[in-house]
Amino acid sequence: MVHYLVKIIFLLFIIMPKNIRSCSVPGFGYEVHILNNLPANSPQLEFHCASGDDDLGYHYPAIGTDFNWEFCGAFYTLFFCHFWLGDKDLSFDVFNNINICVADGKDFVPSDTKKCLWKVQDDGFYLGYFDEHANENIYKKYRDW
Repeated sequence: MVHYLVKIIFLLFIIMPKNIRSCSVPGFGYEVHILNNLPANSPQLEFHCASGDDDLGYHYPAIGTDFNWEFCGAFYTLFFCHFWLGDKDLSFDVFNNINICVADGKDFVPSDTKKCLWKVQDDGFYLGYFDEHANENIYKKYRDW
């Protein structure tokens, strides 16, 4: 029995696509969004996001814009970002848990969240999710700069 389970897990790893822009395995697709919600007079936001396999590069989003990507997630998937704003800088995981976006995010998003929403503000970073009942994004402060 264990032998068959090992074969099934091995086959799942083989068929999971490496392309982070799509996921052809139903139920394993995730999204990460980073919204620049800084005031108009702010310094330019810069960030660099990557995983062990994928480097998403450096980004300089305009205020009010949303940088996002999709990928096939598994229990070992991790994406981190390094953010810079003037003389401030901070790096942290933006995805490392297939149920709640980040392992310490249980107080921020409900279980089985497939879309991780990050909002960058001058006072820090907010983690959120889309609430289907309220039909809006719900955010809670995750950490300061």
